[in-house]
This record gives sequence, C-alpha cells and structure tokens, in this order.
Amino acid sequence: MLSRRSIVVCFAFEAAAFAFFIGVLLDRHAHQRDPVYGVNQWGYRGAARGERLPREIRVALVGGSAAYEPGRTLEETMSNNLLYQLQEVGRPLAIEYSIVNLSEPGAGADAYVDTLREYEFLGADVTCIFDGYDVLHGLAPHSRQHSAIFRAVGYLPLLPSRILGGPGWMSDPDGGVVQLLRADQTEPGDVTCEGASRGYCAAIADTVRFALARNRPIVVASPPSVSPRHAAQQQSLGALLMRTFASDPRFMYLDTGDAIDLSNRAHSPDGLHRTVAGNHEVGQRIAVGILHLLARLNVQPH
Repeated sequence: MLSRRSIVVCFAFEAAAFAFFIGVLLDRHAHQRDPVYGVNQWGYRGAARGERLPREIRVALVGGSAAYEPGRTLEETMSNNLLYQLQEVGRPLAIEYSIVNLSEPGAGADAYVDTLREYEFLGADVTCIFDGYDVLHGLAPHSRQHSAIFRAVGYLPLLPSRILGGPGWMSDPDGGVVQLLRADQTEPGDVTCEGASRGYCAAIADTVRFALARNRPIVVASPPSVSPRHAAQQQSLGALLMRTFASDPRFMYLDTGDAIDLSNRAHSPDGLHRTVAGNHEVGQRIAVGILHLLARLNVQPH
C-alpha cells in the first residue's frame, strides 16, 4: 500500500504533467491564431511541415531579415512568391513543392550552419541562402536560439511572452542597412571578402560546405543591390564561392543584384524593402535557378 507521502508525490506529479499538457495545448493554439505574421511551434515562418505530401520536393530558405521580411504578411513575402512559382511549374507534373522558411530577422551569416543543423529533421531536398543587409554576424536579441526550451527540445513557446506582455521570439525588426554597406558610408575601406567582409564571406562559404557535406544541393542567391558598396561585397562573395565550389554540380550561385531596381517605387517603397511586385520578380529569378539545379541533378519527388 502506498504511503500518504507517496500518494501526495504521485498527485503532484500528475498535476504538473496535466498543467504542462494544457500549457502546450494553449501555446499551440496561440501559434495557430497567428499564421499571418508569426512562426509555427517549431520556430520557423509558415506552415509546420511534418510528413511529406505525395511527390513533394521541399526547399529550405535560410537568411536574415531580407528573407524573413518582418512586418509583412506571409502572402506578401518573397518566400511565398517563390513557392507560388515553383508550384505553378510543378502542378502539371503532379509535383508538390513546399518551402520551409528557416530565415530569422536580425540573424547574421554565422548563424546559418546552426540553423541547417537544427532543422535537418525536415529533410529539405535543396537549400537556398538569401542573405540581407542589416546584420553581418551574430544573433538578434529575440532569436529562437535564446530560448532554453527551443535549444532543449526544438519547440518555440509563444504563450509566456504574450502573458507577460513582452516581445515574442523572432520579433526583431528589420535593421535597415548595416553601416558598412550604406551608400553614404564615409569611412574608406575594402568591403570585399579580402577586407571588411572576410568573416561574413567565410560564414556563407561554411554554410555551403555544411550543406554539401550532407549531400544537400544548395543555391546562394545574392539579394537586390542596395548600394554600390553592397554590390561590391556581393560580387566579391560570388567570385569567392565560384572559385571554391563551381566544380561541384550540387552548388549554384545566382546573382540577383539586378533582378529589380530598388529606386523604382513599383519594386520598393523606400529603396530597401520590396513590394509584392518586387518579390515576384526576385522569387521568379530564384525559382528558375532552383529548377535548373534540380533538373541538373535529376532530383525526383519523394
């Protein structure tokens, strides 16, 4: 027969387990009520992907603010425009394309390897890096990596910050253009991979190396040029990546610097952020590149 103390311990354990279960259900409900701007329970933007759909090809998008587009609805983003264009090609062939947007606002390039490692369970068929302008390295203040629960079990809780009235995970705003890349930067200096962007370029190369080591095809797509200094940085990066990886058929570099004119208000309202029309143009360029890479490798849907 159980002692009184044992009964109390068992009851306390069951009560704690029940409270935890209810908390998870409420947290899931909070995630589901915010599908337009927020992230899913596994910490990335868009629908949570589990079991594959029949004949699915899955694309992982990695990047910072330019890929995540904080403040934009999911429907307006480049990620969704890319998805629509892949689906348009896949539909007549009965191929179901999907995108897992693993980008994170305010994340630097040195976080991308960890991102790919965390989400290997999603089994992406191809990875696309679409980098931004506002950060070169480091994690944002509200990065998912700062969540102890996410680091432990891969679940990103939403409810605690809402109850406490604080900023949620992945809520960091777009930081604009980092000083190094601004057109009005007065400090002279080399912004290329041999100069001030050495660490940044090395981090992108490390991300490509990580994907290839796991036999994952990868596309690196430079974003639209925001300044002459940014263009110089990205051209240097492209040259470095081509020297290093061009012989590997699983790698592709796409220069989308001229995909749109950010001074054209039809493509950008402020010379930096993209309109839906701008996102359509950029997404189309990247979609064509991804499709060429998949065809070159004869990647088949699962």
